[in-house]
Parts: sequence; C-alpha cells; structure tokens
Amino acid sequence: MITAKELFDKMLEENDECTSTEMMVEFAKIHVTEALKQASEKAELETEYENPINPSMGSFDVVDKSSILDAYSLDNVK
Repeated sequence: MITAKELFDKMLEENDECTSTEMMVEFAKIHVTEALKQASEKAELETEYENPINPSMGSFDVVDKSSILDAYSLDNVK
C-alpha cells in the first residue's frame, strides 16, 4: 500500500501544480477502495434462527458487522 509521502512525491513529480486537497482526496480514494475490497472478501455470515428453541422452524444469515469493521486496519494508513 502506498504511503502518503510516496503518493505526495509521485503526484508532485507528475504535476508540480497539484494541490494538497487533490493529494488528500486521491489518498483517501486509494484507502477507501482497498478497505471496501478487504471488507467484501472478509465479511462473515452468521446463522440466526427464527426460533432458537426450535431451529427447524427456519433460519437466516446475517453479516457479522465486526468482520467488516475489522477487515481493514487503520495501521494501513500511513
């Protein structure tokens, strides 16, 4: 994953009139895209039952929210 400094240097090399706002937006896009990708790959399903006492009455799957929230570490943003 590219660091903020690496992106800053790359963008200035490509366009020396690039603004800090443009760099921040690009950096955010890179990390949000990767975070969404990781969340889609790491999302876990949990089975819940219509009636926990009698599971044969039916069940449904729900997404485990913590599996999504923990999918992309904030330590990746540097």
